[in-house]
Amino acid sequence: NPFTICYCDLDNFKPFNDHFGYRHGDEVIRSLANILSEVVDSDLDFIGHIGGDDFIIIFQSEDWQTRCDEVLERFELRASDYYSDTQHREGGFWGMDRNSQEVFLPLLSLSIGAVNPDPERCRSHHEVAALASDAKKEAKRQEGNSLFIDRRRAPSPRSEPQTLAANA
Repeated sequence: NPFTICYCDLDNFKPFNDHFGYRHGDEVIRSLANILSEVVDSDLDFIGHIGGDDFIIIFQSEDWQTRCDEVLERFELRASDYYSDTQHREGGFWGMDRNSQEVFLPLLSLSIGAVNPDPERCRSHHEVAALASDAKKEAKRQEGNSLFIDRRRAPSPRSEPQTLAANA
């Protein structure tokens, strides 16, 4: 059956968790899980929690892109509840980085990388996972809440290693 796989990952989650505490971080993860559950069709789609702030959705719903847009809209609305009006207005908050330097940290956002793999051309679930991971990386390169749709249906062909001929 045709399907679309979406890799969902929170942006700026570690700084949020470090600044506001693990309890609030857990609330954000639960909130995202609830949003995903509200938006997918449980008869057709599958949600998996990879770990931490990473989720995977396997869509068989034909309107998967509309559903992803809805996830992003709902997340943006709920994420604003985690910040003060000032933090929200300024687009972030001041906190410490890994080197104990005070820096301005951006607000949470959600990146979704989507791909529609061709089961005939993907040799294993590892290749499907790699396509989804690549799409997520591209989504994360965009600022704010984003959906990146990778049009590749299979991994790029691997180039054969070059053999150098030794001079005799």
